[in-house]
Amino acid sequence: MHQEQTILHTLTNTPVQCQVTVIFDGERTLFELSSDGKALVDAAIDAGVDAPWSCHAGVCCTCKAKVLEGQVHMKHRYGLLDEEIEQGYILTCQSHPTSETLVVDYDV
Repeated sequence: MHQEQTILHTLTNTPVQCQVTVIFDGERTLFELSSDGKALVDAAIDAGVDAPWSCHAGVCCTCKAKVLEGQVHMKHRYGLLDEEIEQGYILTCQSHPTSETLVVDYDV
């Protein structure tokens, strides 16, 4: 599947319960997140990750991370170039999971 389609996959009417793994500072943190729940960065912070963020508007790219496995929907992506999206990068302040498993790496 083409990477851009994977990352910009649209939300379905039925919420997906996702098993999320976040990699930050070499540590893996696992938690569950619903596709209609909080943004990925907020859920990661709630799970104890010291995830970077600033604007919560999809502009500053402070929360940029890379999807290693799974799919997300980004509401806005003003701060990312098309090439970055094709490489798997997302803005976690704008991202919600659309797959049952998601692995996101802040360290790349």
